[in-house]
Amino acid sequence: MSAKGLGAEHGDVCPKTARTSLGTSIVRAGNRAASCALAALIAGISPAGCGSGADSGSEGASGASSSGGGSPGELTAGPAANTGSASGASAGSSGKSGASSSGTAGSTSASGGSSGTGAAGASSSGTSGDPPSGTSGAAGSASARDAGSASGTSGTGASGTASGTSGASGTGSSGNPSIDAGRAKDASGGSAFPAGWLYTSGNHVYVADGNGGGKVWVGRGVNMDDIFFCGYNNTLYLTAPDTTVEAISAGLMSAWKPTFIRVSLGMNSDTTEVSWFSNPAQYKTPMTNIINSLGAYPNVYVLVTLRSDGSMIGEDEVDGDPEATGIPSDSTTTPNATMYPNGTDPLYQSLVDTFADAKYVLFGLTNEPGGDKLSNSQIASAMTHAIGTIRAEEDKLGVPHHIISVQGNGWTSDISFYSTTPLAGDNLIYEVHGYPPTTAEYTFDNIPVILGEYGSVPSDMSTSLYADLEAKQIPSLAWDFDPYNNCAPDLVNVTSSATSLVPSSWGAIVQPYLLSHAQ
Repeated sequence: MSAKGLGAEHGDVCPKTARTSLGTSIVRAGNRAASCALAALIAGISPAGCGSGADSGSEGASGASSSGGGSPGELTAGPAANTGSASGASAGSSGKSGASSSGTAGSTSASGGSSGTGAAGASSSGTSGDPPSGTSGAAGSASARDAGSASGTSGTGASGTASGTSGASGTGSSGNPSIDAGRAKDASGGSAFPAGWLYTSGNHVYVADGNGGGKVWVGRGVNMDDIFFCGYNNTLYLTAPDTTVEAISAGLMSAWKPTFIRVSLGMNSDTTEVSWFSNPAQYKTPMTNIINSLGAYPNVYVLVTLRSDGSMIGEDEVDGDPEATGIPSDSTTTPNATMYPNGTDPLYQSLVDTFADAKYVLFGLTNEPGGDKLSNSQIASAMTHAIGTIRAEEDKLGVPHHIISVQGNGWTSDISFYSTTPLAGDNLIYEVHGYPPTTAEYTFDNIPVILGEYGSVPSDMSTSLYADLEAKQIPSLAWDFDPYNNCAPDLVNVTSSATSLVPSSWGAIVQPYLLSHAQ
C-alpha cells in the first residue's frame, strides 16, 4: 500500500486518513495526466524460449484455444507453460489440454530433414496423449517464437507423445505470442517443474510434484518490511538489521504459521536511498539473507516485490506518496541515462541472478504503479517489458520460470483490464490490493489472482471474506507485520522489539485464519 492509503508505510509515525470506500476508490483532488513519456516502452521483448533434451516433447501455451480436437484437461493436470521448445532425435510435438497445436503463430514448428517456419507450425491435429499423426519427429531444435524454424533429420513421428495439461491448449496464450517463450520444464529440458516449484494454470496457482502434475496452492500470510522497518530505520543506523528481521520472522513463523510472505524492496522509499548494486553490504546482502532465511522455513514462499528504486518512473506526484507508485523504466524512458542507461532492466536481471534456483521466490514487478495517474495501457506496457526482461534472464541461465506478479491500476485495486486482455507469458499472477477488498476486485475466471495486500476488514466481514477466498482458492497477504513502526493497519502492536509480537485488533482477526490452515 502507499502512505496516502491506510497508514504511513515509510517515515510517518502516525497513520494517515484511511481510504474511505470499498475497493480503495475514493475521489482524489488534483488528478493530472502522467508526466513520464511512457509511449516508447517496448511492449514485447522476446526472451529465448528453447530448452533441449532427447525424447522431450515441445509444449504449447496455456490459456488459449486450439483448433485441434480433444477436451480441456483437469485442473490437477501438469504444469501449464507457454510455447517452449524441445530438441532431440525422437521428439514429437505435444499440444495442451487434449488438443494438438494448430501451427499458428506462437506455436512450435518442426520438420523432418528440412527447415520450417515457426509462424506456421508443422504439428497436426490429434487428441491429447496420441502421437502426432502425419508429422515427422523433430531432430533439431524447434523454436517457440513466431519467426523461428526447426530442422533436423527425419524421425518417425510416432516416437513423440503429446501430453495434456491443465485445461490449456497448444496455440499460444492470448496476447502477443512473441514473448510466449515459457515452458513448464526444468533446466535440463524435462517435462515438468521440479517438485515444490509454483506454476499457474487457468485461474489457479499450483505447486509442482516433480512428475508433471501438482496440486492447487493457496498461500496465506502477511506483508513484512525490509530493513528500513517502515521508516523506523530510515537512515539505516541499526546494526545488523537483517538479524533483527530474522528474529521477527522466527516469532511470526512459530506463532502465526504463514506459508506466504511478501517482502517489499524499498530502495528509494526513505531518507537514505540505496542501490542493489553499489555497496551490497548496505542493502543487497542483508535483504538476500532475509529472503533466503524465510524460504528456508518448510512450505513457505516469498513474494519479492520491487517497491521503489531510483530507476523507476511514472510516480504519482500529486497525492504525496510517489515512492510507492513507480513503474519500471527501460533504456528509452530511463530517468537518468548516466546512472540507469538501461532503466530498471539490470535490477530485474540481478534479482533473477540472485534467486535463480530459489523455488520459494516469486517476483513482484511493482507496488502500486502510477497510483491512479497512469492509463491501463501504460501500466500493461511497462509490465510486459519487465516480464520479457525477467524471462530472458531466466532462459539465459537455464532455470525454470518463477511466478511473476503484475499489478493493476488505482493503487492496484483494479486488475479488470488484465482479465479483458491478459498479458502474454507463462506463470503470471495478477495482484490486487484492497482496504478492504471487494469480491469484484479479486474474482476472475480466466486469470490467477492474489491479494497482495489487504486490511481494514471489519470483524463481522472477515468470516465471509475468508470463506470466499478459500472457496476460490486465492492466495492472500495481510498488511502489515512490523513491531517497529506504525504502518497501519498493523498486525502487531508497536513494541520496538523483535521478540515482543503482540497481535493488534487487526492481527487478532488474521492470526486465527492463518493458524487454521497451518501446515
